[in-house]
Amino acid sequence: MEDFEAVFTLDWLSGSVVTSYMMFLYERIKNGPIQDHGICFVTVTATMTDDRKMRSIHIDESSKIIADCLTKRNKNDIVMVPYNPGKHWVLAVLDMKTTTSYYLDSLRPIDVNPQLRQIIDAAMALYAVKTGSNSRCPKQPGSIECGYYILNFMKEIVREGLEILVNNNVGGDKEEYKEADFDEVRKEWSSYATQFVFRL
Repeated sequence: MEDFEAVFTLDWLSGSVVTSYMMFLYERIKNGPIQDHGICFVTVTATMTDDRKMRSIHIDESSKIIADCLTKRNKNDIVMVPYNPGKHWVLAVLDMKTTTSYYLDSLRPIDVNPQLRQIIDAAMALYAVKTGSNSRCPKQPGSIECGYYILNFMKEIVREGLEILVNNNVGGDKEEYKEADFDEVRKEWSSYATQFVFRL
């Protein structure tokens, strides 16, 4: 019992303690009495660093593991990712409904741990590619329409504000923009541009 208590009195908890406590919380959610808010946990080993590994390899491997967890998360929209950059624990919380990441660090640094940020950003990008969930906006059908697409994206965000991104509603119900959408942008641009041409 003394050894068990000693683990909790250290300046930092071991990965096994964090893992076992996540298991405890998971059991309480699944079997009561804690309400299930759609929460799941990513294993501590997904982000554990190995001093022998190059940083870029660690980020690549960790992001792949987390992306895989996100793909298999069974509709849980809140994902908790504990991370220890070195004798200090921080927590990333991913809201998959809005694809928003929150970082909780009890030291309250000005910036998020850069390695954790890279891991999470890469994992979210991989997840989006794997699942096609990056379709928060219309998808261009070919390889040359990107310019008109970003013009339409900007136009909609200017009209609707950030809420359109939060609600995953760029383009409304459109799977892709039509020629009429491009024509409207062309007309607006040409009308604006001609003002400068005729001033010369």
